[in-house]
Amino acid sequence: MTAATFEAWEHSICNTFVPLRARCESDVASFSGDVGSAPLGSVLLAEVAASHAVVERTRRLIRQDDPELYKFGLQVSGTSVIEQDDRRARLLPGDLAIYDTSRPYRISFGDDFRMTIAMFPRKLVRLPEHHMAGLTAVRLAGDTGLGSLIAPLMKGLSAELSSTRPVIATHLGDAVVDLVTAAFAQQMQQPADEPAAHRALLAGAGKFINDNLHDPGLSSRSVADAHFVSVRHLQKVFEAEGTSVSAMIRGRRLERCRRDLADPRCADVPIANVGHRWGFTDPAHFSRLFRGAFGQSPREYRKNRP
Repeated sequence: MTAATFEAWEHSICNTFVPLRARCESDVASFSGDVGSAPLGSVLLAEVAASHAVVERTRRLIRQDDPELYKFGLQVSGTSVIEQDDRRARLLPGDLAIYDTSRPYRISFGDDFRMTIAMFPRKLVRLPEHHMAGLTAVRLAGDTGLGSLIAPLMKGLSAELSSTRPVIATHLGDAVVDLVTAAFAQQMQQPADEPAAHRALLAGAGKFINDNLHDPGLSSRSVADAHFVSVRHLQKVFEAEGTSVSAMIRGRRLERCRRDLADPRCADVPIANVGHRWGFTDPAHFSRLFRGAFGQSPREYRKNRP
């Protein structure tokens, strides 16, 4: 979708993302900009172009509509400055940054601005929100670390969208969220003086949980026993990260169920069997947990899948 005027462009960004306030920093008559987007499962991938403009997400707009989303941007060309919570990130081509639609932010565009943006629910990032809150509007280099994996993926996605089947698009969206989560998990690594054993325990417990999600008996006890530690010690290590063993198990099981329900290859698998496959033995309990996590029952999600 191309916006021929500044007013049309402002209308487009509000419809594509969340309600925003925009202003043109140059002659409105000479303004040029466009907005395009496509769904990738739970992720909306968009490309925004503009020249000399400012967009703001104000407290008033948040009160009117707060879908609790993260926006993760890759600067493609030009420059921008993202401001949130008294932090400022100046982005050059190849740089990345994340910001939260539930808190005020401001983005200033220079000339020839173009950014690829992945927007997705905050709850998909399985990291402590109080830690993530300190990482918004912080520059992430796109040529080092995990940023060097995310930037090429986001660059290539728009070229593949027109020929990508919905189930593949869903997996691509999941890959974006997984990489973003990994990148910010790396950013919030514990200080060097934190016992290395705690970090190793967290990594080992996470892998053990992933490998045993299908087991209805998976619990804090079985995870602790597999790592030769007490349940209390395991819980304290997880609590220091702002989560719990049971929350990680439940969240990862629900995410696997969501992926299966969105997969046409599983369309004939009864919903109760999908839940049972990932450790939910009580269909009614599974349905309640799924609705609480994703806002729809498993049946509704399957029916309305992208």
